[in-house]
Amino acid sequence: SLARLLEVFVHLSVPRIRIVERKNLDAALIELIGSHESVSAVRQGFHSQNSSGDVRGEAIAVFSHMSFQELAELMAYEDEIDENAERELLVDVTNVISSACLLGIGEQLEIDLGLTAPSVLGQQIPIDRLLEDHMTWNHALMVEINYSVDDRAFKCHLLMMMPETALIALTQRIDKILEEF
Repeated sequence: SLARLLEVFVHLSVPRIRIVERKNLDAALIELIGSHESVSAVRQGFHSQNSSGDVRGEAIAVFSHMSFQELAELMAYEDEIDENAERELLVDVTNVISSACLLGIGEQLEIDLGLTAPSVLGQQIPIDRLLEDHMTWNHALMVEINYSVDDRAFKCHLLMMMPETALIALTQRIDKILEEF
């Protein structure tokens, strides 16, 4: 979906999956993304809409400042790039990335996922301030997928975070699929 939108080849990493404690979340983000960059991020919630349990969480797309400039170029954005234009671009691209990924996962797990409207977590802020007071769980499953474009500085980290209660529902759903297999 992102490749079609930007009309370029987009590289996807192999997803990295780990359990993370809330108290270690900042350190995990710094390890994944780096501590020297300001980032902008957009979040989009997701939840199961059928009887497959309480599979839910948040997808968070994290962009470096350099990625934003590249994004504006790739999308042929010609107007002045002010804070509102930056927000609009970030939300649009996040919606494409997260909805394609989440709906694909939902399809594989035979779960009808509902998505909330994307909202900006922060623009050009230090990585360690990104998720301050936004996470209310103690442990979460964190899945990270990196997106990049050849010969461009554009990089995006998509983090899918599912709290411990959602992990139980997810495990039950996977067990059911394996039993049917």
